[in-house]
Amino acid sequence: MKQKMLIIGITMAAAGSEKSFLSFARHAIDYDQYEVDLLLAKKTGDFLSQIPKNIRVLEMGKEGEIFLINRDNAARIIARRYLLKNPLRAFSLLPHIIKRKTAKTAAEKDFASNRMWCELLKKMPAWDTEYDVALAYWGDHTMFYMCDKVKAKKKIAWLHFDYANPPREDALYLHYFSKCDKVVTVSKKIEASLKQALPEIADKVMTMENIIDAEDILQRASEPCDLADDFQGIRLLTVGRICHQKGYDMAIPAIARLISEKHDIKWYIIGDGEAIDKENLHARIRQYGLQDRVSFLGIRQNPYPYMKACDIYLQPSRHEGKPIAVEEAKILQKPIVVTDYSSAREQMAGYPIYEIAEISEDGIYGGLQTMLKRIGIV
Repeated sequence: MKQKMLIIGITMAAAGSEKSFLSFARHAIDYDQYEVDLLLAKKTGDFLSQIPKNIRVLEMGKEGEIFLINRDNAARIIARRYLLKNPLRAFSLLPHIIKRKTAKTAAEKDFASNRMWCELLKKMPAWDTEYDVALAYWGDHTMFYMCDKVKAKKKIAWLHFDYANPPREDALYLHYFSKCDKVVTVSKKIEASLKQALPEIADKVMTMENIIDAEDILQRASEPCDLADDFQGIRLLTVGRICHQKGYDMAIPAIARLISEKHDIKWYIIGDGEAIDKENLHARIRQYGLQDRVSFLGIRQNPYPYMKACDIYLQPSRHEGKPIAVEEAKILQKPIVVTDYSSAREQMAGYPIYEIAEISEDGIYGGLQTMLKRIGIV
């Protein structure tokens, strides 16, 4: 008799966790041994059609909107899904709202936001099916849900991020990690960081690197791509969500400096983000007069032909776990410039042509300048 497995996700948007899950689902699950359910907060996303047919896809229902909260929609979702049913619920949220408003640091604001999210989670119904094993594959919020709302004999949490950067509230995370049987990280550096921060759970922590399907990437990279221009200079490419973490704002002035030094460069970005982050990035581009030197390609289910067509892959992040896009660029043997996020040196070890740049405008400028020299452009 097969064992029952539940994997908890959010959506199947074209992003890193979703891509990691697809590789995991195709290559790491024994479907002769497990009957697998994927529980999504919302059954949507560009990668939805790529889920293996062996997996039954379920949806949390209206309450799953809690997982979709962002700066643009938080007030609307909280009002409609939680306060409309019972306005008195506002009193349980008030302490966290006050802490968030009075926070003196970004970390304190994040701590308050997570605590408020967990307060909202209390109002969600428990999932009514019991499983042999449950996997919180999409990170911290799915772990909170798994621990509080799912019945399973074994619970496993996945960390795709660096626990130490940005800072997490140790008390909150220790509470939830302690409820898990295993905590899986995607790099040895992240494993060490987590064990150092929370030695109480060190015996539960292990590393399982993201599975990268090189054959699939190489095959799909041969498909045509449309860069929508006739640019003949040096093409940079970045794949990732448009947000503060990814460091696009730092790369803009670095690229502007290189262009001012007569380097013929254009930067292509595959990805999407929240409205405010996109507006801020466009303002930054206008500030440096790069409107015709930065091209937004939006979401691409197959980014590999674009990766293949670029001259340099750029990852200008402020912090990362172990970005899948960098692994994919390695498969396609592209020159790569990454910032010095926690796992960068581990990730690039043994790769023939890369630069690790300081996490700053000057660092990105220097990394790109050095790479241009190395590939014979300067």
